[in-house]
Amino acid sequence: MKPGPFQLVAGWCWYRGAAFAGYQQQQGQRTVQGELLRAFCEAGLERNPVVAGRTDRGVSARMQVLSFRVRRGTAIEGLVDRLNARLPVDLQLHLAREVQHGFHAAWSATSKEYRYELGRDEVGDLELLKKAAALAVGTHDFKVFHFKSSERRPRTLHSIALAPAAGGGVTVTFVGERFARYMVRMLVGGLTAVSRGQVSLEVFERGLREQANFHCATAAPEPLTLWSVGYPPEVDPFTADERAAFVFSATKT
Repeated sequence: MKPGPFQLVAGWCWYRGAAFAGYQQQQGQRTVQGELLRAFCEAGLERNPVVAGRTDRGVSARMQVLSFRVRRGTAIEGLVDRLNARLPVDLQLHLAREVQHGFHAAWSATSKEYRYELGRDEVGDLELLKKAAALAVGTHDFKVFHFKSSERRPRTLHSIALAPAAGGGVTVTFVGERFARYMVRMLVGGLTAVSRGQVSLEVFERGLREQANFHCATAAPEPLTLWSVGYPPEVDPFTADERAAFVFSATKT
């Protein structure tokens, strides 16, 4: 079969979210998608990129994955420099790879990892935080823990890990299959409400098991980072070593 006029590319980009009004393009707002579309146009690339998942205002991404088509014969190894010359300093392309037909940045993904940085004053009782986190792992409805515009269906959290962070804080790492809008931030709000004694473990658990509503604040977006997007080994555009080696800070250093 004669090859078509386009070849499929996967791109790994990163961005610091502080100065963006989220990923999705919005009239009169500076967005990640808006900057990408401008850069693609200026670089003479005809097809707009598909994204692994949209992020909200203020949220950063260490690894956001794009899939897009370029004219066959385009020098893939030159795409990173070609696009980065037209992108702002807080949004850059890290790697670009040709991938097989059928790869899709969002639909081919099997997991996502998010990291949320809690300050020392936000942590509360660490043992209560751990107990609440353990309750949230697994497959649940999560209706109470995501924005109503997202589809209601069972979602699976594979793990929630807690690790010490600078200044006495805690990094909370979420790994799951599919995340609804605001889901990580609403879970962080619930977890910290429990750890600070504002909500009991029993009430938090009823929210998970019975979708019983309870009041707590949604955590701020700025400490949240989309850390990585996972794919099956046979279609993953990026190696384990490449994933492990990339160093990222959500704040300019």
